[in-house]
Amino acid sequence: MEVIANFKKITMKKIYTTLLTVLTLNVYGQDTTKNLNSEMSRLKTETVLIVQSQAIDEYPLWSPNSDFVACNIEGKWYKFRLTNIDLADAKWRGQTIGVLTTKDAYSELTNKEQIEFERVSKLNPREVNTTNATKVELTMEEMSVSLIVTKKGEKAKKLWTSGGENCHSLVLSPDEKYVAYLCEMNGLLIMKLK
Repeated sequence: MEVIANFKKITMKKIYTTLLTVLTLNVYGQDTTKNLNSEMSRLKTETVLIVQSQAIDEYPLWSPNSDFVACNIEGKWYKFRLTNIDLADAKWRGQTIGVLTTKDAYSELTNKEQIEFERVSKLNPREVNTTNATKVELTMEEMSVSLIVTKKGEKAKKLWTSGGENCHSLVLSPDEKYVAYLCEMNGLLIMKLK
């Protein structure tokens, strides 16, 4: 009898979880399991080009939950969701990166959202540090910029050099899993830190 009761509990829990997932998808229209992290893992990459544009003004902004990133394109703010997205692989600076291909991933950022995003987005043009002592730098070298990552207890590692392109405006996500930055000839990029 006890085995049957436990089986019924487990079965009811599975049914409830499945229904909750279906309802979430129907209500919100998003599959939260297919997110930036899962897509980056699928492509085996640490970097994603979120917005391909040479017309980005100002520094990128993160949402308080790190589920959106925003940028100003030709004077207008847009937010890009990082859930229910698809990434395609591409080559950039000798490495595989992801490129956002989801057509409906962006929408205009409201004034209220902009204030909330600005509150949690700390700009440092050339260097950010996480609470677990990971340092990300965009260092100037003659006519280029290099991306250098130093993790606690490890030597600094140069990931790439820009070859004449200016890259800047590092902004750490509130959950400290990602850093967003701009490369002027390419656009808004995100790098995974964990």
